[in-house]
Amino acid sequence: MSRKVYTIDLNFLNRKEAIAAYLIPHSEGAVLVESGPGSTTSALEAGIKEHGFNLDDITHVFLSHIHLDHAGASGWLAEHGANVCVHPVGAWHMINPEKLIASATRIYKDKMDLLWGDFLAVPEENLIVAEDGQDICIGDLTMTAVHTPGHAEHHISWCIKEDIVFTGDIGGVRMPNYDYVRLPLVPPELHLEKWHESLEKLLAMNFKRIAPTHFSVFDDAERHLKSALSSVDETSRWLEAVMPSEPTVDELGKKVVIWMKEQAQAEGVSEETLQVYEIANPLHMASVGLARYWDKFRA
Repeated sequence: MSRKVYTIDLNFLNRKEAIAAYLIPHSEGAVLVESGPGSTTSALEAGIKEHGFNLDDITHVFLSHIHLDHAGASGWLAEHGANVCVHPVGAWHMINPEKLIASATRIYKDKMDLLWGDFLAVPEENLIVAEDGQDICIGDLTMTAVHTPGHAEHHISWCIKEDIVFTGDIGGVRMPNYDYVRLPLVPPELHLEKWHESLEKLLAMNFKRIAPTHFSVFDDAERHLKSALSSVDETSRWLEAVMPSEPTVDELGKKVVIWMKEQAQAEGVSEETLQVYEIANPLHMASVGLARYWDKFRA
């Protein structure tokens, strides 16, 4: 029997279907998968209340990874009593987010507050470090951590066995009513071979449903994961064709935009929906991620 999962649209930058948090009721309250950024706490609280819960009913927050669009509001939720579940590599940054904030500030500069809002520390007593394969049981709900590096070394896909997998960014970005899956190829830990292995790992678990953070629950987990896997392999082949000419990062960026736009158009994605894909997965980050990956692991 499928577990009830509510999709909360965080209305990031006043755009629908860009970032989701998932609300899952259980016998002692409810949990969230992802917190979203600190800039969307009002939308998150409204979504929680819409489904009959209050902030203090949230017992746990399950983070796929610590990037700001996924984890930024977790400290705020911890202030209201939630426990925050995170990969061992990401745990220290949740307790001491200064380095993470400084790194993001170098990229986003004066747009930090508009985009991400406050990133509050999570008290150590509210932090649960999840090992690969670990079950976390709350009332009548069991969430299982599946370590899935590739997009980030500290990435976890959270699952309810034989039902649904919450793939964060490792399953790619996909908008409702479309089959097109776009990979978020961001620095600094992009690793295509690990990404391939992670998707194979999830495929072998035979989930019925899949819920990427960007965006919504889909009923075709196998098809979606195979599409993401194909995209990883296509990206590898594309790099092999493009990188021998030694493009600059700017030149690579232009090539990435053209290539991915052509892919989306071939899948019938509208221009309006492409704008939402861009908000959920800014392509200007892809050139830096791909160049760094190529220089570090393939060159």
